[in-house]
Amino acid sequence: MLLDEQLAPITKAVGFLELPLESAVQGMESWLRSLYDRVEREPVSGFPEMLHRLEPLTGGSRRRQLLVAAGRWTAYFDCALRGTDPFSPIGHLSQTLLCQGLTIRCTPHTIGVPGAVHGRSGAVQFQLLGPLKTQFLNHVRGIEAIYDGKWHFPVSGTQQAFEEPEAYSARRVRDRFTSAMLERYCQALGVDVFNPDDAK
Repeated sequence: MLLDEQLAPITKAVGFLELPLESAVQGMESWLRSLYDRVEREPVSGFPEMLHRLEPLTGGSRRRQLLVAAGRWTAYFDCALRGTDPFSPIGHLSQTLLCQGLTIRCTPHTIGVPGAVHGRSGAVQFQLLGPLKTQFLNHVRGIEAIYDGKWHFPVSGTQQAFEEPEAYSARRVRDRFTSAMLERYCQALGVDVFNPDDAK
């Protein structure tokens, strides 16, 4: 889990744009100004402490969003009460800024775990997005192992060269796409998502 969940739920999901930070910031700011009368931009430093600038977390509209340099990518977080919800902004910006986008989610499965007072449904999700329209919006590839009373393994889009399809036929559904696989898939794209040292 990103930062071992020390800053969950902010870090339970992350979005990425394959752009330098300044290009992503300009694109985000331009988009937000087309939607709202007032938009403020403020530089911050010091990852992961800067994630606290998103607090307090809120329901409804995302009043605060944070972009963080992550190698050749830029990471996206927001102040959503239930955790960052990157799918819509990354999906939109990857099209308008003509770049690859990526959204990931990694939530530990704690339902039925001894000592877990409020168990959570586990999820490992990978969504690769592109600048061009596909059969469904601009989705390139989606892979999930997700629990909603039972485990499901939906897969969509075009299989990528870095994937490990031999795992997709594992007997246990939750073993078909693990957090370790998610990490390797992200690394293949140049995103070291579980290592915050690359962020700033």
